[in-house]
Amino acid sequence: MSREMLMKRINAYGLAVGDWNLYLDTHPDDRMGINQYHDNLKKLRSLVTEFEARFGPLSAAASTSMDRWDWVDDPWPWD
Repeated sequence: MSREMLMKRINAYGLAVGDWNLYLDTHPDDRMGINQYHDNLKKLRSLVTEFEARFGPLSAAASTSMDRWDWVDDPWPWD
């Protein structure tokens, strides 16, 4: 999958996770909603892991290098 396609999917799943979060704030006992939240979160985490392994960190907090601050390497995640 291309860098651009991964970013599109990460953004889509990130939005879905946020939407399910808001829904569950008002429907905390909805088992289907809870399952959907966790399914989307699992997929989002998987996509982020894949992106970072292939293209570098998506945020400064994801920068793990102890030798070099790789967060500043181009291209930026939003480029």
